[in-house]
This record gives sequence, structure tokens and C-alpha cells, in this order.
Amino acid sequence: MKIEVFLTPSEIEEHHLKEKTAVVIDVLRASTSIITALQNGAKEVIPVDEVESALKISSSLFAGQAMLCGERGGKIIEGFDLGNSPETYTPEIVQGKSLVFCTTNGSKALVKARHARALVVAAFANISVVKEFLLRPENSEHNLVIICAGRESHFSLEDALCAGLLIDRLLTDKKAKVSIQLSDTALAVRVLYEKFRGNETATLVESEHGKYLASIGFAKDVVTCAKIDVSQALPIFEDSVIHLHKVETRKFKRVD
Repeated sequence: MKIEVFLTPSEIEEHHLKEKTAVVIDVLRASTSIITALQNGAKEVIPVDEVESALKISSSLFAGQAMLCGERGGKIIEGFDLGNSPETYTPEIVQGKSLVFCTTNGSKALVKARHARALVVAAFANISVVKEFLLRPENSEHNLVIICAGRESHFSLEDALCAGLLIDRLLTDKKAKVSIQLSDTALAVRVLYEKFRGNETATLVESEHGKYLASIGFAKDVVTCAKIDVSQALPIFEDSVIHLHKVETRKFKRVD
């Protein structure tokens, strides 16, 4: 398995993903919100890249079964039901609902990566279950592309850090029987993770995006998104929709 990392979606051509497994990471906050929503019973998440598309899709779904979710500049889009704060995606709100999801960075990255043979949503929250999925024989025989959503087409520390953690987990799994090769960028993000290992929360708080979210009232979200292995939800994007992939997983120790 060769692992490539793209630090922003703009770096990748869509045709490059054919026959490859892709992982999209948007730690702050789209990936974490999608994971939380599906874990808490949402029927599906439909990522779109533009507000107009979200409104059109929502109007075509059954009344009362669809919710408009998303943000621009970190703040809820006017007229939408939910923004991009993971803690608002509670079972009471999202159970059984179709979530039309439109965010500044994460949903755009997902739409761009939609032609991959398999497309997974990852964050710190579900890193171990993603690792287990990627090491399955049917997946490990394909090359892996990790796409960091970034922030408005620029590098984001938190996404690169999470990519480095995922690579570290893949390389150090003692049961894995996979030969792994790293691209230069994949090697770089692993080295980056090694520098900040054990200080994920502080790193996200001090990151540019983390500071911005805190400045508009979402400091708690930053801390939430830094928690590792708090979920076994595995979101898989196929046929334009993200569903919760049902897998048998090992119990993972929660890290606060």
C-alpha cells in the first residue's frame, strides 16, 4: 500500500482517486460533526459544496425528515437548522433524519473525492476504527490517499496532525500484514504528529483555526474535536450519500 497525503483538496485531480481508497479529514469540524451525527442515529448525511445545492436537495426530500446543516465562516448559515458544532448533533435532534450538509471546507473536500473506490470520513474521534477498516485485506491491497480539507484552500495544522496520527497507527499495528510505502508528504505529516504526540488538545487550541473558532464562541468544539477514539462510527461515502458502515470492531480505550 502506498500512502499519499494531500494537504488541501485543491492539490488533487479527481481522476487520481480512481481505484484508490480515500480518507477525508476535516477535524475542525465537519468530520467530527458527521461522525457524531451518524453515531447518534442520523439516517444519512448528504454533503454538498454550495448552499443553493443544499436548498434544492432538501426541498426534494420528505418534509420533516430532512435537516439543513452547515456553516460559512464557522457560523450557521441563515435559515439552516444546524451549524457545524458536533455537540448539537444529539440523538434527540438527528435521529432518523437526512442531513443535507454544506460546510466551508469539509463537504467540498468530500464532493471532490467522491470518485474514489472507497471514501471514508475520519477525525481524531474515530481514528482507530478507520485504521482497522483500511487494514482489511480488501482495502489494504489498494493504494491510500488521505485528503486534508484544510481551511479555505490553505494548510491546516489540525488536519495534517490527524493524518499523521492515522499513518502512525497504520505503521505500528502489530497485526498488520501490509507493506506500506509513504510519499514525502505522508512522511512529513507523520513526523509532524510525532512532534505533537500527546498534546493534541493544546495544539488544536493554539492552531489558527482553533483560535478563530474560539473567537466566535466555539472554544468548546475545539476541545471536543481533539478527543481521540471516542467513537466507533465509520462513515462511508457512496452514491452521493454518507452512511454509517456496520462493522464488528474491537473496544477502544477512550482518551479524554
